[in-house]
Amino acid sequence: MNVAAEGPIIEPTAQDLVTFALSKFRAGDTVSTRAMLDAIHRSSPACEDSDDHLVELIVMAAVGKTMGVVFDHRSPDERLLRHS
Repeated sequence: MNVAAEGPIIEPTAQDLVTFALSKFRAGDTVSTRAMLDAIHRSSPACEDSDDHLVELIVMAAVGKTMGVVFDHRSPDERLLRHS
């Protein structure tokens, strides 16, 4: 007899998602904020954290692991609007 335990499904935190996405890299690697955000959104489409918050977590975690960060997550149109 198969019995499935019923209980709340626990969604990973934003920090969990960032840690998992960064686990594929090593010290000294450079990570792209765009690629990291894409990976996080693919692994957890229900993540409601803003991209700005996720980028903050990515930077803190990557720098702590001596990784470089390329800030390429903003579209060219969005960058133009911010500088206008």
